[in-house]
Amino acid sequence: MAKCSIVIDLGFGDAGKGLTTSFLASHRPKETLVIRFSGGHQIGHTVKNEELSHTFSNFGSGTLQGIPTYYSEHTTLFPPAILEEGNYLNKYQPKLYFNPLAMVTTIYDIAYNRAIEKQQHHGSCGLGFGTTIARNKEDVYFYANDLQFTSIIKQRLNSIRVYYKKLILNQPKSVQDYFEKELKNYDEAYYIETCLAIQKFYRLEGLSTLASSYSDFIFEGSQGILLDTQHGFYPHTTWSNTTSKNAIQLIKKHLGNHVEIAIYYVTRCYQTRHGNGPMANTESVTLENNEHETNVTNEFQGEFRVKALDRELLNYALSCDAIYHEELKTTKNLIITCLDQLPEFSSTDLLQKIKTNFNTVYGSYSPMSQFIKKISE
Repeated sequence: MAKCSIVIDLGFGDAGKGLTTSFLASHRPKETLVIRFSGGHQIGHTVKNEELSHTFSNFGSGTLQGIPTYYSEHTTLFPPAILEEGNYLNKYQPKLYFNPLAMVTTIYDIAYNRAIEKQQHHGSCGLGFGTTIARNKEDVYFYANDLQFTSIIKQRLNSIRVYYKKLILNQPKSVQDYFEKELKNYDEAYYIETCLAIQKFYRLEGLSTLASSYSDFIFEGSQGILLDTQHGFYPHTTWSNTTSKNAIQLIKKHLGNHVEIAIYYVTRCYQTRHGNGPMANTESVTLENNEHETNVTNEFQGEFRVKALDRELLNYALSCDAIYHEELKTTKNLIITCLDQLPEFSSTDLLQKIKTNFNTVYGSYSPMSQFIKKISE
């Protein structure tokens, strides 16, 4: 029987999904496939082994263990970043599978994303993820399947250029100027070159075809439920289903009904938010041992903020996710990370105020560590 593990963030992201994915993948790496079922190249999941600490964006968090990553049709790809990260990780022989309908991001998507973010201040990463999905919803496509053909890549880029040339006319002059500034040094020949060069890292494949080659499937989530396109708080949301919705659909469609499903809900022991948007008005926290924090203030996302956990938000997130698997038998687990950063945190107190019954509670004693300790039943 196939085993499916779904890793979901209960908050606004940055809780430790990469750490959790890496830990789960370590059990049976040769039988494991990591699946990206939401988000895309804007992800930043930090994993550490004996010789390297790396923040994964274009490869799954099992890569350091030799585990391949599958990108579903719900995700985005950015060839220049894949090439750069793949070359950096070359000694680990990084391997990707792309669903032919995975969406490809271009420099035009990134430039428009950054230009409008300067006006809207919604807290975007500025990497073109949302604009790529929005463009595809307008029937201006660029798929992983197209990456095999140079002439098709050129045609796609031309169509996308025309699309944004019309779209930008509806924006203020300041936005138009920023868009042009972002494209000033754009080298389209190099972009096309990267589209072809990444062929050494990937193979086009459907998940149904891969199902017989693996027994463990780890669905590595993106961002957090409170940023979900349906359940987050507009306008500070992502263009993606960050609940288990897509993962459950993929399991039903490609892996069948006879599977074992375990969901791993991840939260730090305190609330975080990277980027603009609301947070719960809980008390402030003073953190220790957080000198290796990988989330820092940047031009587009803005400040990385922390506060005490809000039990109501956690219960809300759990209730949203339950919608997508209420008819299925699942094992639910809670992962609490960064416990060493907030010594006064009480997991017992938290459990008493969360409405879902968990089989296991875990705590990570460092955001960079692979050590995960069982702390309660």
